[in-house]
Amino acid sequence: MKICVFMTIVMAVCLVACKHDKNAIVRIDNPEHILVTDSIYSRLPGSMFYQDGIIYWQDALSAENFIHAIEVSTGKELYSFGNMGDGPEEFALPLFSLSSTSGLYISDLEKNLEILYQIDKDSDTLNVSIGTYENKTEAKRIIHLGDDEILYFFPNKEKPFEIYRNGACVSSGNLPLDEHVTNGNDVYQGSVVYNPKNAYLVYSTFGFPYMAVYHWENNKPVLKKELKTPVEYTILEKELKLDNKDAEGTMELALTANYIVALQRDKVVEGEMPKAKYARDMSTLPRSLFVYDYDLNLIKIINMPFPLLRLCGDFDSDDCYIIGANPEFEILKINLAD
Repeated sequence: MKICVFMTIVMAVCLVACKHDKNAIVRIDNPEHILVTDSIYSRLPGSMFYQDGIIYWQDALSAENFIHAIEVSTGKELYSFGNMGDGPEEFALPLFSLSSTSGLYISDLEKNLEILYQIDKDSDTLNVSIGTYENKTEAKRIIHLGDDEILYFFPNKEKPFEIYRNGACVSSGNLPLDEHVTNGNDVYQGSVVYNPKNAYLVYSTFGFPYMAVYHWENNKPVLKKELKTPVEYTILEKELKLDNKDAEGTMELALTANYIVALQRDKVVEGEMPKAKYARDMSTLPRSLFVYDYDLNLIKIINMPFPLLRLCGDFDSDDCYIIGANPEFEILKINLAD
């Protein structure tokens, strides 16, 4: 009888330990990574995209050649393009979107202008196709789903996604909170990324923790899962005010073949956000990558030893590209499957 009791106790302890280990958060400190380039000569790198072995990154404070195209395999800059100004092929308020096939679109919110830049590495040429942009001045994100299909993100609308296809419009999607307010452009602003290879669309907010996964079905995004954290707020004169001024959401979002990657602050490791000592103090940036599957299960947290600023992913693999301040800006590649 004593042996049976002892064995029962041992089994119970093992079951508890196994359950605890299964639910424990896996943290990886400074994983193996590959330097793509450290030639990021910018005061503030902006948007970043990956497609077909090329990284496109924006120099957010530059007026001339503000997009740089880097060949990942060599770290070589292939081309730079895009100018701010009043000229016929210059931009006033640009938004960026990958082509569904090849290249990068730059659309202008203030002009009836859209230009597709495509790099042909075989012939070493930059092909430029000038088109028109349907004037959607309130759009905060644009995703080119196909040649005649575009998704616009409007955080100030009750249905934040509008899909235009051959002149017809379909509205879809949900706001993070059941409050339609006049300052949605501020409180519901965030990242929207689409993976054309698995048809998943992910939306996350900057100002508070929220993430939603949609899947493309019947020509529109269908909500599959949300990751919500209780948020305390008040409504004053139809404006939403967050009660917790220190609340943080997802700063950057990237998608790979199997993972959702969110640039967030791991407060267990990093602590609270430090106060900035000067304008654009990079030491205040988070340095952790939260890696989720497409069911929004947190798989692991990657803690880097330096601040991170931008993310993008390879839709065909689980390679993630980051811009970090180490202390100068550099682009690194991390394989999330390792």
